[in-house]
Order: sequence, then C-alpha cells, then structure tokens
Amino acid sequence: MTPEQSMLIYLAECEIHAEVLNQGLVDIQKHLPLSARAEIDKDTLRILDQIAYRFAKLQDSMGDKVLPLILVLAQEPIAANSTFVEKLNRLERIGAIPSTEEWKKLCVARNAIAHEYPDDPELRISAINRFMEGASQMRALYQTVHDYINVHFPHLKDKMKHEINDNP
Repeated sequence: MTPEQSMLIYLAECEIHAEVLNQGLVDIQKHLPLSARAEIDKDTLRILDQIAYRFAKLQDSMGDKVLPLILVLAQEPIAANSTFVEKLNRLERIGAIPSTEEWKKLCVARNAIAHEYPDDPELRISAINRFMEGASQMRALYQTVHDYINVHFPHLKDKMKHEINDNP
C-alpha cells in the first residue's frame, strides 16, 4: 500500500472519530454547566463516555498514523528512532500542527478524565471541565491537520474522488 493510500484510510478513520466527537460536544451542551453538587445522570455520563472514547481514538489515530505519515508525504527526513516529540517539533516547523505544546496539553486533558475522584466532587468536575475544553481543542486540531493535508497534498483529494467514483 502506498503512503497516499494509507493516508486516505487513516483520514477516513479520523473523520469518523471527529464527527462522533463533534456530535458528543453538541449533545453535552444541554447538560452544561456541570456542577459538583449535582449528580451526573446516565444520559450525561453516556455522552461524556462517547466524547472520551472518540477523543482517545482520534488522538491515537492522529498520533500513531496521520502525523508520522505527513512527514513521509512531505519528504521530511527524520530518523526512524526519533521520539514522538521530535516528530511533533518537525510537524510544527512545517506548519502541520500549531504547536508541540498544544499536543502535550491534549495529552494532559485526556489524562484528566482518566481519574474518577469519587471522594472529591469539585476535583471531579474540574477534571471533566478541563477535559471538555481539551475535547474541543482536539476537534479543532484535527481540522487544522486535515486542512494542512488538503493544501499541501492536493493530489490526495483527486485520488479520493477517483477511488469513490471507481467504488460506488
């Protein structure tokens, strides 16, 4: 499989995660603001779970697949044993991501939701609120990366249209 074919597959995967994440962010609005005094009902918990799952899947797909492949497609030489931070720094330099620090903040937001804090409702709601902010930023970052790919690798759009027309 060529890097271009792989990128199309990875982008389709990310698009699903991003769309469902976005829908969760829309759905949660009717439950906001969350309060430490109020119990989180099952519907709100279901939406939060959906957002957390899709956030994680989108971040993993981008970090493991899309971002490294951008470096390949951009013909940006980077050692195979480079750290992920080195790859992020290179992606920042070529304009594929706004900043390495933003990615790191998204990792912190993801970790914030991993803890339940059953004995401290204030801390739990604070973690959820930080995570919700991060989820919105993750969706925006995906859009930035997607836009970068469309601008810098326009042949992918043509290839995608060709494959769609060949496989109705």
